[in-house]
Amino acid sequence: MIKIKRIAIITTHSFGYIDFLVEKLTAAQNVDLTYVNIDAIPFSYKNIFSRFINFFLKLISFPSLKEKNKTNYIKKVIQNGDLFDQILIIRPDKLERKALLLLRDNAIQMSCFLFDGIENFKDQKKTLSFFDTVYSYDKKDVEKYNFQFLTNYIYDDQIETKKITNLVFNISSFDGRFPFLEKLANYFSQERISFRFIVKKDRFFKHKSIEISDRYLLISEVKNIIASSLVLVDIQQKNQDGLTFRIFEALGYKKKIITNNQDIITYDFYNPNNIFVISESNYEVPSSFFETDFVEIDNDILSKYKLDNWIFEVFKVNIVENN
Repeated sequence: MIKIKRIAIITTHSFGYIDFLVEKLTAAQNVDLTYVNIDAIPFSYKNIFSRFINFFLKLISFPSLKEKNKTNYIKKVIQNGDLFDQILIIRPDKLERKALLLLRDNAIQMSCFLFDGIENFKDQKKTLSFFDTVYSYDKKDVEKYNFQFLTNYIYDDQIETKKITNLVFNISSFDGRFPFLEKLANYFSQERISFRFIVKKDRFFKHKSIEISDRYLLISEVKNIIASSLVLVDIQQKNQDGLTFRIFEALGYKKKIITNNQDIITYDFYNPNNIFVISESNYEVPSSFFETDFVEIDNDILSKYKLDNWIFEVFKVNIVENN
């Protein structure tokens, strides 16, 4: 008889990367999964007066009507049976204290995963006491706060073979990385290296060499562009040392990567043939990097970064798939 583990995941949409985790756990015979995407919780103001109340509550740092609605929704979903064996929360700073207390009371184990430097979302520090285990992909945060180190994961490794139409590809949000991305765009233009850079920004503006999008591209769309690209570009934000999902896309899809993450050379999958490290003061990439083939990574190394292993590390579950 298969033992069923009751798990809940409470998270923001997180650009769709969590969807692969949810799909894997939903399909497992030995997992009973409850999933709450807090960005998708329905909410609307009843009238103009409720908008005013919401604004006033936020002004005095009280939970807004939207936050209260979020907590009530989670309460209905969570209190639907026995205690959960484990609840995993991603971006706990997006939940009010009342919601965190509710979740804590309904879980035997409660854990958190931080896939950004904690200094970038400092309110997460206020939530740490709620968790039995805090996983972090950032080595500096792990050392400073006694977190448990855990990288992001290879969420997919199947990609269609396509004709290469651009040598270099990057997709990111409009933030402090943008000036560096512009430098790279100028450099690649001068060197006649074909590239496609897409930046998501709510307020659209025209840029001579970077595509500005007012929406987040679906992962399926991004995957399609990756398939026709030779090299991915990864630019880490300040206060961030962990490896982004872009690195694991490169690993899964066997694409080379250019990154400014200096710590990447310490990982066991690092190969200078596949990974070229740059900085804001030195971002010239030799032509030989684009001319040599991707060097295959040993499966024993690669398997440590795949989703099944991530699931085991966090939930102590070996996935039993439905026949």
